Amino acid sequence: MHLAFDPLRFFRQAVRIFRVREPRPSVASLLKCWLAIRFARKEGPLTVRLGRLFLSAPNQRELHYLFEEVFVREEYLVPLATKSDPVIVDCGANIGFATLYFKLHHPGARITTFEPDPSCFGHLQRHIADNHLQDVTAVQAACGQSNGETSFFSSPGFSPAGSIHASRANGAQEIKVRLVRLSDYITGPVDLLKLDVEGAEQGVMHDLISTGKIASVRSMVIEYHHRIGGMKPELGPFLKGIEDAGFTYDIVAGLKPRARFTGAFQDVMIYASRP
Repeated sequence: MHLAFDPLRFFRQAVRIFRVREPRPSVASLLKCWLAIRFARKEGPLTVRLGRLFLSAPNQRELHYLFEEVFVREEYLVPLATKSDPVIVDCGANIGFATLYFKLHHPGARITTFEPDPSCFGHLQRHIADNHLQDVTAVQAACGQSNGETSFFSSPGFSPAGSIHASRANGAQEIKVRLVRLSDYITGPVDLLKLDVEGAEQGVMHDLISTGKIASVRSMVIEYHHRIGGMKPELGPFLKGIEDAGFTYDIVAGLKPRARFTGAFQDVMIYASRP
């Protein structure tokens, strides 16, 4: 299914690309890539070029969504200029767009990625191989409070909605995936932890705090899923845990006016760092 054309939305998206703060490889490359995605007329898997990078996704909708989130809105633009080889942990890598973004901005970065969905993991591996990324280790597993196995609900047609919560993914298919403790993989300083695990944030953070490994993390970009699956609000205790661990933070949370006071689900971006 192709993306519907809305002239006003198209214009706004184009303007947003021209306003990208730190475009890499360039605004022209971003615009060319966006147009190739936007006007693609191919059903199924799609591959485009972004400068020297190859970007691919199972379908046009996913490719458009992830390109805009990662490369246009720059949700993972984080200042790590003090080191040429920062250590980055990408927890919830999906098909690897954030990993590609980190490598564009920090070519010498040493990255460990985690992704439980077998289909997404395959795309992640292909992104690493096709773009000849060095110093990237991919782990096929979900992160949580213990080691073992857990249910994961894969979302056919739109993999970013895959989650441990069945209600997160429409038409979800339940599969069993490997579960690991992130703390077991942190053996030294981590310059940046990116956490986007579709509702498993509480468990991952509890593991890091209870083991003391949170002390090794210098900054975090967390996509917190507020009221996911109709669950009770737990954002307050989550932020308290971050504060007690010595972080200060900024929050970005958009909500449409009609959704106010409705108890609606929200994606909340948390940018945490040590003073």
